[in-house]
Amino acid sequence: MLFFHNLQKDLKFLMHNMQHVLLFLKKKSTFGIIEIKKTYCISISSRYGTIDDIESSNCTNHVVTVYNNCRRSSVFSNDISISGICKSIDKSVVMSKYIDVDKYLIFPDINLLYKNNKTISTFFPKLFSLKEIKNLVNITDFYALNFDSKITSTEGSVFEYFVDLKILGNSCDWIGTKMSTRYYLSSCVVASSQGCMERDFSYTTARDFKDLDKPEQIGKSSAQKSIAKLNSKKIATQISPIIIKSDISYELFIDLKRAINGYAVYKKSTFLLNYMDKQIFPTWLNVFENPFLDKGLASNLFDNEGIATISRKIIDNGVLKTWLLDTYSANRLNMLTTGHSGGIYNWLISTKRKVIQSFNQILDLMHTGFLVTELFGDGVNIVTGDYSRGACGFWIDHGKIKYPVHGVTISGNLLNMWNNMITLANDINSNNSIQCASILIDKVQISGF
Repeated sequence: MLFFHNLQKDLKFLMHNMQHVLLFLKKKSTFGIIEIKKTYCISISSRYGTIDDIESSNCTNHVVTVYNNCRRSSVFSNDISISGICKSIDKSVVMSKYIDVDKYLIFPDINLLYKNNKTISTFFPKLFSLKEIKNLVNITDFYALNFDSKITSTEGSVFEYFVDLKILGNSCDWIGTKMSTRYYLSSCVVASSQGCMERDFSYTTARDFKDLDKPEQIGKSSAQKSIAKLNSKKIATQISPIIIKSDISYELFIDLKRAINGYAVYKKSTFLLNYMDKQIFPTWLNVFENPFLDKGLASNLFDNEGIATISRKIIDNGVLKTWLLDTYSANRLNMLTTGHSGGIYNWLISTKRKVIQSFNQILDLMHTGFLVTELFGDGVNIVTGDYSRGACGFWIDHGKIKYPVHGVTISGNLLNMWNNMITLANDINSNNSIQCASILIDKVQISGF
């Protein structure tokens, strides 16, 4: 049986250590935050019905952050023993004395700390036998390999299972705990035809094993995607409507996340610097952040500083409503932290339109244009908003897929691309912390031959 040790016992051990090291920290007459984390992981991969790799890991680490008279220093270590963490506290205190004073480096507001008044469901542990997991990856690989004669080889099917235990504490006697699970199943195969070879993959991930897509579905999907890319062509340079498939549409909102990050704002290195409470998306588009989504991949009750998370509107009817701030960036901007030390939570991209179209309907609506299924490179300039990324996908004619496309670049400016969004489909992808459907965008520069 593949299982982890007594998780409650481990949590009790971590809590015991946290209580002791916080007492040690308080004796130093300084403020500080301590994070102790333990992660279990099992990873198994299969190729051609044979298990070719099994990995099991048990990782521990802690981070000590000390605030000492407007100075801040941090020490990271894999030693989570009481003595090991106390050594890190001593090191951090000594290091802080050599750091220049910064009046904005102050301890988080204790009135904003999480008050243990909410719960979310992110912890769904499951016991597995090796036979069960072997069956799972072998079924995935079998359906991928036997989908079509064009599938000539497999790069394997992979199953991964993570359990995270995290305890965060500070010198104000505040302690928060989090236990979470995550499951992952993927398939990657190679298709060949007329001397052309292509590969693609499909995956599913969830907090609860029961919510994963079926292995048959993942295997077939990776085969279909690989075959569909065979014998791709280039297209002429033009301005055209595009559809960004739901598999990757969240990437447009990662660019938004980067542009409204507090550090970019106080450094004045974002093109959205003067756009607070201004329209940057069509009026029908909303982005809502929900940290309390049960089974959400980015659900959390508190951030890395212990600040309580709250639900909030990021974009309301196309209007930008907030920056993403931790304590330091908030101090620089003379604002309150938004509880975003460590990243964003579940972003739900939606439309206020009553009728939401299917993916096939937005293909018909576009009529002729480029369906983007993959994006490459890091060609987004957050200072200017300029956008340029490699892409591949399919050319659409009269609402139908005509042929696969490769070797093109889509470019423009993010503000123009966001404002030129025409509609969302209803094919929401929940495999990411940003849940978004396929997006139809008008008038995008496509550079081909």
